[in-house]
Amino acid sequence: MASIKDVAKKAGVSTATVSRVLNNHPSVIPETRKAVRDAMDYLCYVPNKSAFQLTGKCSGLIGVVLPNLVNPHFCELLATFEEEARYIGKSVIVKTHQNQPQQDKQLLQTLVGMGIDGLLWVPTEAERELAEWLTITNIPVAVVTQVSRFFNSVSINESKGAESIAEHFIHTGHTSFGFIAQDGVDNRKVSAYSKKITRHGLTVADENQFWIPKGEGEKISEHIATLDIIIEKLTQPNTTCSCLLIYNDVAANYVIDGLKKKGLSLPQDIAIASFDNTLLAQTKKITSVAQPINEIAHLAFQMVNHKKKQDNIEMYEIVSRLIIRESSVNINITAL
Repeated sequence: MASIKDVAKKAGVSTATVSRVLNNHPSVIPETRKAVRDAMDYLCYVPNKSAFQLTGKCSGLIGVVLPNLVNPHFCELLATFEEEARYIGKSVIVKTHQNQPQQDKQLLQTLVGMGIDGLLWVPTEAERELAEWLTITNIPVAVVTQVSRFFNSVSINESKGAESIAEHFIHTGHTSFGFIAQDGVDNRKVSAYSKKITRHGLTVADENQFWIPKGEGEKISEHIATLDIIIEKLTQPNTTCSCLLIYNDVAANYVIDGLKKKGLSLPQDIAIASFDNTLLAQTKKITSVAQPINEIAHLAFQMVNHKKKQDNIEMYEIVSRLIIRESSVNINITAL
């Protein structure tokens, strides 16, 4: 079985550097980290969990709580979490709360009872209620994809992403705007999108505002039924909407297919842009706001692996980027 010395020799670094990589230390540059991890893979090196048990017992488990696994964005995030965990000798246990606060609370209580060493969490509004209790447990917590007032967090600037969609639509000549969004989940996106449009002397007409009831996005059959109703409204002769912000790539893909079946052409009849830039958006040529999954996962693991005190809350906000494709323009532009 390969040893830490073997890994160091293969990577061309010291054993101390390998140790820092295993402990996810922020001082290690990305190139060195990759070299060490490549050596670990080549040698089939498995970290010894006892090396991380400096005090007390360590379960080796990192709890991950996500809204769902229907959205490829969360699947990609989970895959990256699992990769990060593997390189430090830990395992991931994943739960989904379906955007239901009561379910969120029950899942966290279960995970804490299992003795998790850290929590990576996309919370519901139950976060405020659970904050004091979670802090008392002394389990390191990192909130991901959202800004948190109570815990360390790694988030995407969704407002900037929504503004970039509005700017793109305006710059391509649209004057009648719409959106499809999840109530209670995407309000920040919609607010930024609408304000940017208003600042240009334009508005989002009430009839072009489509809200998905909170939690419905996690229930596939109900979700599809609601989107079908929206598609029907968008294809009526009196519809004025010429461009749509849609809250994620999965919904955007379904709406695009539905509109095409009704005889509409993209982007000539209606332009569409969404969020997450998952593989689905890339293969279906959907304009989408990109979110750097690897960076989110790495920063989140640093937060929970170093057991930083929660009274010094750290907030990392990563700038997103709009990737423009055929769903919103006639020519293939790579980015805004």
